[in-house]
Amino acid sequence: MAGTFRQIRWLPRGNVRTISAANFLSGMYQSVLNVILQPFILSFGVGVSAVGLLQAVASRLGGLVGALVQPFGGYLADTRGRRPLAILGSGLTIGALALLVAGAFAPPQPWALAALVFPGFLLMALALISSPALQSAVAESTDPRRRASAYATTAFFWVLPGALLAIPVGVVADRLGYGAVFGIALAFEVVNLVLFASLLQETSGAVKTVQPGRPWRERLGLDIRPSREVFGLYVISAMDAFAWGLAAMIIYGILRQTYGFSNTELTVIGAVWSLSFAIFLPPTAIFVNRFGPKRSILFSEFLGIPIMLGWIYSTRVEHFALVSVLGGLTAATWVPALQTYLANWTSTEERARVTGGLAAFRGLVAFPAPFIGGLLFDAYGYAIPIQANLVGAIATTVAIAVLLRDPPPAGVDRMAMPSAK
Repeated sequence: MAGTFRQIRWLPRGNVRTISAANFLSGMYQSVLNVILQPFILSFGVGVSAVGLLQAVASRLGGLVGALVQPFGGYLADTRGRRPLAILGSGLTIGALALLVAGAFAPPQPWALAALVFPGFLLMALALISSPALQSAVAESTDPRRRASAYATTAFFWVLPGALLAIPVGVVADRLGYGAVFGIALAFEVVNLVLFASLLQETSGAVKTVQPGRPWRERLGLDIRPSREVFGLYVISAMDAFAWGLAAMIIYGILRQTYGFSNTELTVIGAVWSLSFAIFLPPTAIFVNRFGPKRSILFSEFLGIPIMLGWIYSTRVEHFALVSVLGGLTAATWVPALQTYLANWTSTEERARVTGGLAAFRGLVAFPAPFIGGLLFDAYGYAIPIQANLVGAIATTVAIAVLLRDPPPAGVDRMAMPSAK
């Protein structure tokens, strides 16, 4: 472990440090929001299918709106720069949280869900326009041989607050209400906006003229279609998102409806996930740097099998907390490996656009999954959406083994590599 952190200390201190600090502030509330937003929606008297519908359309974790906005964000990041997109994303998040505060103090009736909460979700999804810019800024501010460590570092600082603060925030939600949590989140995001505006630096070569003379809509369409080098990544990423969308994206709503867990109990489950994620990120970065991302991606997807089986047979909070250890491990082995795979197959000029294109392709394929999972739960009960998630995880594991191949090592000209088949 000491060797792991020695590698991380040698990362560049500029944008990686700034984005890590911003992630730390975001992590103060986002990991908790991922837990409590689902019971918050249920408090309006709707079913899990409504939770799934909101997640499908406007979730930050794979909804349709967030997926479609990212290619446009990638195009803007490659033509206008990384920094303006980071500022825009933070501003949209502030607007989203303000609407959620209003929704929390409104009467718990369907009109408030439609007029305040849904637009809040929508703005939060639109804020993902900055995601390709931030991912690209990390890659371009780091020695290519340490990209996995850079991505792991920024992810670590996002997930660490969730491990430390999830349970206290869950207590706040139970005792003071959802509005208090959303108000605290709003304050943190205002600080984030100041941080991006004052400290984030434009990365070298970020602003380019992309394919002059062609309509931007056509250029954007090209971004969604994968090149041969990343075709396999597009396919398995979409399969993964659809499979996990059936149950994992709505699991906290499912648990509230099935077992009546409180916000505090749900955040215990989320805190264990965050702690496991944070602990396993540094060694995962070392593994990816040394052995390439494919093995890590394959292992991550395989873990979906014991996770789904654990959910099927669990009935108590402590059972789900134990399963969350594996949940954190699967996230830790997926995130830096996937981002490194994509960064090493792309050049600076195209990286943000391809990142956005991947998000759009994945979202277009997978966005109905949470709604389908919610319908399955409302119609057939607890186990069915989880069993569907299990089948999808098995199929995706096989697809990873067949379709993915590691990108060239850092420093090797990717154009000299044989084309993917």
